[in-house]
Amino acid sequence: MILKVQLSYDRDEDSALQKAYQQWRNNIFKNILMTQLQTPQQFDAAGMFVQPEELHEHVRISANPQQHIEWLQKDIELGFDELILHNVNRGQQQFIEVFGEKVIPALT
Repeated sequence: MILKVQLSYDRDEDSALQKAYQQWRNNIFKNILMTQLQTPQQFDAAGMFVQPEELHEHVRISANPQQHIEWLQKDIELGFDELILHNVNRGQQQFIEVFGEKVIPALT
């Protein structure tokens, strides 16, 4: 089994949340709404009604690498053979460095 994990990592919790909100707030809608939105402007308009805290239901948001390790270990314990980590914010260099140094080694 393969699991795609939506996450947002940054050096502090507020930044991790705000950056997830900037990039991912338009991706949390139910299918019934997603099928009706046809233009980027419509997605942006719908996203105006999303509160940052709502993203916690859809994205694993934390500045603590240990928290991410715990979440990912639970996924492995559930039987997932492969985890695809998708950092939904734009801080990819930082994500790669921290997860490569601290998170991935703790899972192997």
